[in-house]
Amino acid sequence: MLRAQVSNASKLQYLEALAQWRLAARVRREVAAFLRGLALLVPTNLLAIFDENELEVECAPSRLLGRRFAPRANMWCTVTGQLLVCGTGEVCVADWRAHALVAGSGRAWERLLGWFWAALANFSGEERARLLQFTTGCSQLPPGGFQELNPRFQITAAPTFGALPTAHTCFNQLCLPDYDSYEQLVHALLWAINEGGEGFGMI
Repeated sequence: MLRAQVSNASKLQYLEALAQWRLAARVRREVAAFLRGLALLVPTNLLAIFDENELEVECAPSRLLGRRFAPRANMWCTVTGQLLVCGTGEVCVADWRAHALVAGSGRAWERLLGWFWAALANFSGEERARLLQFTTGCSQLPPGGFQELNPRFQITAAPTFGALPTAHTCFNQLCLPDYDSYEQLVHALLWAINEGGEGFGMI
């Protein structure tokens, strides 16, 4: 075993080596055995498309006959790419706002944007999901949230007044007309996402 004295200059290298030992090298045999068992259930080439955030391994006591499980632990494992298939159901307004592209200018537009974000903050989770679906065609986000949405979510000033918002799902774009009040904006948004969710706009 190699022994070396740790100095102030080498402390980061030491910590990295220690973490590598504790998290990987020390359990190398156990991880290799786990991977061999997992490969019996799921082909390795299918697992390769998932990263650590997208892969979910759920283990529970085996109650089903005919399902493969580890005899010692009497456990069976379900491996899914749930996040990749379903995305994330949580729609965070702060994340939405941080990664939105905004096209518009002027004092009236700034006021309208303030109303829009306030409306989103007051929407229920279901209403946010409906607005997301209205704008992007999908009610859930990809793993990683709005920063992984491609193309990025866009809010554009529509050259109309008092009309319903429109969306271009191919571009993840919401076109927002001007309104007299916050209440009118909320009414128009809710009307659009609840009654017009199946439609789409053409440029």
